[in-house]
Amino acid sequence: MSDTSNTPPLAPPDTQGEVRFDSWKEIAAYLKREVRTVQRWEKSEGLPIRRHQHQKQGSVFAYKTELDAWRAERQSVLDAPEPPEPVPAQGDSPSSSERGLPEAPSSTIATERPWALRGRIVAVGLGIVLLGAAVYVFGGSVYRWLKPNSKFTGKARLVVLPFRNLGNDPSDEVFCRGLTEAMTTQLGRLDPEHLGVMASATASMVKDQSIDDIRRKLNVDYVLEGSVVRSGSQMRIDAQLIRASDQTHRWADTYTRDAGDVLTLQNEVAHDVAAEIRLTLSPSEAARLNGTPTVDPEAYDAYLRGLVYWSKRTPDGVAKSIDYFQQAIQKSPDFALAYAGLANAYSVLSAVPMAAISPLEAMPKAKVAAETAVRLDPESAEAHAALGLVRQSYDYDLGAAEREYERALEINPSDGNARHWRSLLLMARGRNDSALEEIERARSVDPLSLVIPASRIQAFYFNREFDRAIEESRRTLEVEPDFLLVHYNLGQSLLQKGRTNDAIAELQKIQKISGDLPFCVMAVGHAYAVAGQRGNAMKALASLHAAASNGHYVPAIYFTAIYAGLGDRDQAMKWLDEAYQERTEYLIYLKVEPMADPLRSDPRFKDLVHRMGLD
Repeated sequence: MSDTSNTPPLAPPDTQGEVRFDSWKEIAAYLKREVRTVQRWEKSEGLPIRRHQHQKQGSVFAYKTELDAWRAERQSVLDAPEPPEPVPAQGDSPSSSERGLPEAPSSTIATERPWALRGRIVAVGLGIVLLGAAVYVFGGSVYRWLKPNSKFTGKARLVVLPFRNLGNDPSDEVFCRGLTEAMTTQLGRLDPEHLGVMASATASMVKDQSIDDIRRKLNVDYVLEGSVVRSGSQMRIDAQLIRASDQTHRWADTYTRDAGDVLTLQNEVAHDVAAEIRLTLSPSEAARLNGTPTVDPEAYDAYLRGLVYWSKRTPDGVAKSIDYFQQAIQKSPDFALAYAGLANAYSVLSAVPMAAISPLEAMPKAKVAAETAVRLDPESAEAHAALGLVRQSYDYDLGAAEREYERALEINPSDGNARHWRSLLLMARGRNDSALEEIERARSVDPLSLVIPASRIQAFYFNREFDRAIEESRRTLEVEPDFLLVHYNLGQSLLQKGRTNDAIAELQKIQKISGDLPFCVMAVGHAYAVAGQRGNAMKALASLHAAASNGHYVPAIYFTAIYAGLGDRDQAMKWLDEAYQERTEYLIYLKVEPMADPLRSDPRFKDLVHRMGLD
């Protein structure tokens, strides 16, 4: 490292016609590095940064000619590993650095292929976009009352901020987001006893905040951030680990690989992070990190893009994820993670409230994909979680599903899907206390996700704690007024309390916002039926029949709900049996769903519960 302590002040250049960069962000973008990296270069390598006189230190600018001259003189700095800030000795860890990439534009991706079912899915898109967005994407203001839980702490906590795309191809933004998801999963399974990793959804909500704010909001000890540049068949990742308490750089490195070696690259980053934090890796995990996994670069690119679209939890987003997961499988037929992603996408696409296609169409494909994923990689948490969802939603084998979730969480306790789906399973089995504990564990790694309070509300509703469900619903809606699933559970809880007018008003909101989404039509129709407004309930039934006639999948259980509210047991049981024949996922809640109470004494209902193994 060069000694720049005696570097003379910069002489004023001839600025006539000079290109100038007026912020750290602009300077970093020009050099294709992170802001913190170029700030460190100013101190350690004499990067020619200028400051406005009499202003704060943060008011900086730089001239292009001076940056170009500095870069030409110090090219070795750009090519070499980036050194960490001085810290107490932590022991040596192997460097993975190689030469950096040239500043050439990155390659473009292939055009997306249409999916045969997308036309049907888009028809219900607006309502589910609002449902999915409310559950999975929201602002940080909820932190006012959803503070990180300390019950399951006692270990180091790390957040992986979204990797930044510093290349010239804007489409690589999706690749970077997928890489962040994969890196988060990779680190989550390193040493679960001593390291907890925040969910990527929570990380994305704090990505533009200061390290101190991130530490305060998420109660994390470390922040991993990085950037990606792709150029032709190569990629470069710059990564740095920051200790949140004092914002010191504990470790930084540059990794350059062929695109086909991206899995090896991820392993190297994870290995170096583990060494710096001094984690204790199991022999199997150490062997996995030291291995040399390879995958077709186009297959892995498609997989990462599939992850991003899957995380949107909207019909069109999930449909696009299926496209990408199928592309990945076609390129690499032994790619277990792509099969797991495909299984999850089909499962969610056919489940209530999304219900974009029939389970009879989607779930056989999900089952084959999930079983293939587990066969190809028995040590994949994602594969076991995907198979658990199939066992739960399609096979109605809740015992087998729970075993799959437990195995997934043994491998990676930070797997948010496994935690969420297991909590729903526990609710279905009437184990409400255990479900709430699982929800709290999920909150410890995803403290800013509204799906957590939504799950708590659902647990209170199923457990007939309607006052608590109403209280938490109203509190959640103060933060996110258009959260449709919370409006739904609030309406159902009010209905169970006998406040029919309030319930109808609450449920009419989601019908209006969603554009008559069948799920919302059912909810309002059921409320009308319970309130004795038979004419309005029959109109809701007619609306559902019309949607089905127009080619939309309408789960049979929606008709059951309205007929049960009307007191028509024969019609309710007829549609309930049809829901069983079409393998509707929501049937697993028959044991606890209050809407089913009018049917519980019917022998046909008891027989169905027995056939499903819920008794």
